Amino acid sequence: MTQKPRTVLITGASSGIGLSTALLFLKKKWYVVCLAREQKSFDVIKEKLGANLSNIEFHAVDFTNPKSLDAFFQKKDFKFEYIDALVNSAGISTKTKIQDLTVEEWEKIFRVNVTCSFKMIKECIRYMKITRSPTIVNISSIAGRLRSISLSCAYSSSKAALFGMTRHMAMELSNHGIRVNCLAPGQTLTPMLKSALSKKGQKELAKKLPLKRLSSPEEQAKIIYFLSSAESSYINGAIIDSNGGAL
Repeated sequence: MTQKPRTVLITGASSGIGLSTALLFLKKKWYVVCLAREQKSFDVIKEKLGANLSNIEFHAVDFTNPKSLDAFFQKKDFKFEYIDALVNSAGISTKTKIQDLTVEEWEKIFRVNVTCSFKMIKECIRYMKITRSPTIVNISSIAGRLRSISLSCAYSSSKAALFGMTRHMAMELSNHGIRVNCLAPGQTLTPMLKSALSKKGQKELAKKLPLKRLSSPEEQAKIIYFLSSAESSYINGAIIDSNGGAL
């Protein structure tokens, strides 16, 4: 009997690393469930795929609104038989300096970058079957390892929190056959970086990196796919740095 295609849920799937990851999983013949803030933001994916939309579905989920994520898992028009992989790629940031950073702004960033990742994991593990070798990949940042060059303290702190969450969950969920790993990308040409730095700033930053260039989202997506595949079957609780040697 032919086994059904493996299923992956990807948050933040409409741009940057999340978008590149969704397209790569599709290329690898997975069934891809894309989550992003607005339904219209999926137009980019649809343009790239044309009419070939049989192995993908889209859901608008506003991670700044806790009720929106709850509503997604309570939908009656679908029910997952299984989820083989979860990629927590959704994230937000600000440039606000510490003296101007409000508690509300701090909590909003943690809600999206950390709490929603936790909630996604908590909901998805109910559909993860040990016989299908399920995986979870959290997307952190070099900012969590060191600091952010241009973004706020709240962003760096939220990304550091994902390291601890990954390591603990890897230990706890391994009893259920679930591997949990974390990718910490360096400076990557995503919409977030482009909004934080001008083109001149991007060029200056690239000069300071050991490889003298910024990463592409596609490069990071390949690592995410590797961590979600059987090729990484003994990697668990790892923080994978992909930063061109910046640390």
